Amino acid sequence: MRNHLLLITLAALLTAGVFVINRWPSTLHGGDSSFYYMHVVSAFVNQDVGDYDQTITSLQQVAPGTPDPRDDIYGIRLTEKGRRYIKYTLGVPLLETPFFFLGHAYASLSPTYAANGWTRPYLLCVTFSIVFYVLVAFHLLIRLLRRYFDPPVVWITCLSLVIATNLFFHTNYVTMSHGFLFFLHTWLLHATVRFWEKPGVGRAALLGAVVGLIALTRVPEIMAALVPVVFGVYNRKTLQDRFDFIRERWTLIVPAAAAFGVVFSLQIAYWYYVSGQLIFNPYQGEGFNFLRPRFWKALFAFDNGWLIYTPIMGLSLIGLFFLRRYAKGWLLPIVAFVLLHMWVHYSYYVYNYFPGMGQRPMVDAYPYLTFGLAAFVAWCYGRRLRWLPIAALVIFGALNIMQTLQMRDGIIWTERHNRAFYVASFAKFSPSFESLLAYRTGKTPPEIGSLIAVDTLVKDPLADQQRYAGQLVGAPNLPGRTALHPTEEFVNLTEVMVPEQTAADQAKITIRGFVDGAHAWPNMDALCQLVTELRDPNGEIQAHRRIPITSFVGNSDGNIWNTGQPNIWQEAFMYVPLPEAIGPGWTLKTYLHNWAKQDLYLVDHSVSLWVECGK
Repeated sequence: MRNHLLLITLAALLTAGVFVINRWPSTLHGGDSSFYYMHVVSAFVNQDVGDYDQTITSLQQVAPGTPDPRDDIYGIRLTEKGRRYIKYTLGVPLLETPFFFLGHAYASLSPTYAANGWTRPYLLCVTFSIVFYVLVAFHLLIRLLRRYFDPPVVWITCLSLVIATNLFFHTNYVTMSHGFLFFLHTWLLHATVRFWEKPGVGRAALLGAVVGLIALTRVPEIMAALVPVVFGVYNRKTLQDRFDFIRERWTLIVPAAAAFGVVFSLQIAYWYYVSGQLIFNPYQGEGFNFLRPRFWKALFAFDNGWLIYTPIMGLSLIGLFFLRRYAKGWLLPIVAFVLLHMWVHYSYYVYNYFPGMGQRPMVDAYPYLTFGLAAFVAWCYGRRLRWLPIAALVIFGALNIMQTLQMRDGIIWTERHNRAFYVASFAKFSPSFESLLAYRTGKTPPEIGSLIAVDTLVKDPLADQQRYAGQLVGAPNLPGRTALHPTEEFVNLTEVMVPEQTAADQAKITIRGFVDGAHAWPNMDALCQLVTELRDPNGEIQAHRRIPITSFVGNSDGNIWNTGQPNIWQEAFMYVPLPEAIGPGWTLKTYLHNWAKQDLYLVDHSVSLWVECGK
C-alpha cells in the first residue's frame, strides 16, 4: 500500500509539472523534441521517410514561423544517396508511437483538430508518454529499493529524484531521450535482478531486448550490456563464480544477442534505406576525443555543470561509499556504468549538452545513482541524522523548481551561463540589465542605479566622413542625421587615454543602434558586437568586454533573448572596471566586430567615467 501511495504522489507531482510548466502545446514544434517525433509523423501519417517534405509542410501549417529543419545542420541532412535523414535514432519514436495513436484516434474523430500529427491531441498524448514511462520506471525502482531499504528511505530517495533533480525538467519541459532512458535503464536493472534469481533463455532474451532498446535510443549507451554481466560481483569468490557461470551457461548469450539484434535491426534498416550503408554515422562532424574527457567542466562548470544545477546528486556519490553495507552486489555495476557513461559522454565535442538544465546525460544514470542516494539516506537514518536528507530534499527541491520556472520564463539559460550571470540571476523572476550585462560579458557589472557620472572622454556622433568613408548613410527615423552602417568586419571607433588621476572606478561605453523591419536579425549568436579593451602602458589587455548591440534595442527590461526590435533607436551600454591607481599610458579602445555582417545603423558613441556610490 505504501508503494502505491508513493507512486500516486510521484504521478501527481509530474502531472502537475506538465501543466505548470505548460510547454506541451509547443514542445514538439521545434528543436530536438521535434526531430525525434518527426520520425513518427513521417512513418504513420505522411509516409515520406527519406524526404520529409510533407511532414515539414504540415508542421509549418500548424506552427507558422517554425524554422525549416532542412536548413538546420543539426536537423535533417542529405546523404550521398540523395535521401534526407534525421540523425536522431529510433528508440524515442518507438516509445512515443502508442501515445501518437491515442492522439491520432482522438484527432480523427474530432471535428476540431486536424489528424496530421501536430495538433493538440497529439502534443498532449506524446507529452504524457514520457510521464508514463518515468512512472513505470519508479514502479520498478521502488520494488528494487524496497529489497534493501526501509520505506522512509525509499520515500525520501524517490521524492528527491522527482523534486530535486533535473529529471523533473526532462519529464515536463522537453520530450527528448533522457526520461525514456531513465525508464529503460531501470527496466534493465529490474530484468538483471530477475535474471540472476533464475537464469533462463527467456530472461536472457529480455536482457538483450532491453539493451537493444537502450542502444536504439542512444547508441553509446550500449555499454549498459556490461551491467548484467558484473551484477552481484563484489569479491574474489563471486568473481570466480561469475566466470564459472559464463563458462557453463555461455549458450544464454545466444538468445540475448538475438533479441538485441532484432530490436536494433530497426535502426540498421533505417540507416540502410536513407544511406545505403548498414552502419552509418548520422552525427557527422560531431566527434569524440576519448583522450581528453572534460569531467571537471561537466560536473562544475556554470554552463550546465551537473552538480551546479543538481547538487543533491552529490549525496548519491557520497552514498556509494556506504552502498556495500546495504546492497553488496550493486556497487560494481553502478560504478562501472557511471564511469564509462561519463567518459564517453564527456569526451564528446561539447560538454554542456544543450538544450537542458544541468547535464541531461546524467539523467540516464539516475536509476543506478539512486542506490547511492538511498544508501546515503539510510546511513543518515542510522546516525540520528534524519534531518539531513530531509533538509537536502527541501533546499535542493526548492532550488530545482525555482530554476525550472526560471527556464520556463526565459530568465536563465543554463547552457549559456557563466559565474557572473548565475549570481546575477539567482532567485530572480524578472530580467534586469545587470543580469543581461553579466550574461553578455561574463563579468559582474556594477549596480547601475548607484553610479554617478564623473567625466566624459568621448562623444562621437559617428558622422565623420573621413573616418567612416563609404559606411555613412542617412539615419532611419532621424531626419537630417547620418548613421554608421558598418559593412566591414572590424570598424575602429576610438582609442582614448584614461586620465591618470580620477575618482572614477567604471568606464561606461555606449552606442545607439537601430534595425529596420526588412532586416530583422533573429540569430542571437551573429549580432554585431561593440568591443572595449582597456590596455596598460605596455599594451597588454587588462580588461576586455563585448556586447551585441541590438540585444539592447527595444529591450525595456534586460531580457537575454532579445536580438533587436525593428524601427527603434536605443542605447546599448557596458561597463569596464578601472584599476584603483591608473598611471600614465593607460588607454581604452573601442571597435565594432561585425563578422556576420549584420545590417544595422549606429549613432552617438560615447565613453564616460563613473563612480559607484559607497566606494
